[in-house]
Amino acid sequence: MRSTSTLPLRLLATVFLATLAIFAVAQTPPAQTPAVRKDRVFLKDVEGIWINEAYLSVLAALKSPHAAAKKAPPVVIAIRREGRAYPIVVTDFNKASLQAVLDVEPDGKPGAYRLVVGADDKPMSSDEVKYIRFEAGRSPQGKIERMRVAEPDFMKGKWADYVPLGGELSPQLNRLVIAGNYRDEKGRAWIFNESGEATWPEQKFNYELSLNDPGANCDYLQSEGAAKGVDDKKRYGYGWKGGKLSVYPARLAGKKVVCDAKPLALLTPQ
Repeated sequence: MRSTSTLPLRLLATVFLATLAIFAVAQTPPAQTPAVRKDRVFLKDVEGIWINEAYLSVLAALKSPHAAAKKAPPVVIAIRREGRAYPIVVTDFNKASLQAVLDVEPDGKPGAYRLVVGADDKPMSSDEVKYIRFEAGRSPQGKIERMRVAEPDFMKGKWADYVPLGGELSPQLNRLVIAGNYRDEKGRAWIFNESGEATWPEQKFNYELSLNDPGANCDYLQSEGAAKGVDDKKRYGYGWKGGKLSVYPARLAGKKVVCDAKPLALLTPQ
């Protein structure tokens, strides 16, 4: 791993922003449509955000990011074209690696390939690059719909299935975990938007979910900080039980987030 750092979800979501577009330009329609070559893979074919399918399934079932991260590795692979380069970001929502994809090569058998990855988008020797092996699953039209990847850093070369996300990362994870309209025991409305906006009876703020924090004693969300260099974020714990969502006061104790035992609200989905 060439570059590793701890990153918040909102920054990762920005890095992972998928702005994929396909432009079709034709002056004279061809008499015949060329057959799709299913044996070739180009960088544009794997561009996008790919998430560990096992983690996504566990997260949808548990609605608890911290518990899901303990059961399945929360690994995300993002490949996005920037100019003539293809940066690749790999993260487990705790640390992230940023490198550059230099090429896609066949890997010895049909459907098997490897990404040639280096620290920079420039020519380098074989000793300076590393390889990310993958197998491509295609649709009848030839589009890659899933990949089986042996990610070498966060997964230590273990094979896992990855599926593409069609948009930004944060809204889709919010939708699986907490996004929705609720009523508390007093009949007041509580709203968590997929876009990361919370509207409560007495306040409104932008939120982001904690996705991988082994030191916390609960799942929690936090607001955006107002001042640089100062941790003035609001934090609230949450948990699902019996189809209802409990929201808890939370605080930072040293470097760990701790949630109170008594909830401040019990919410019923509408």
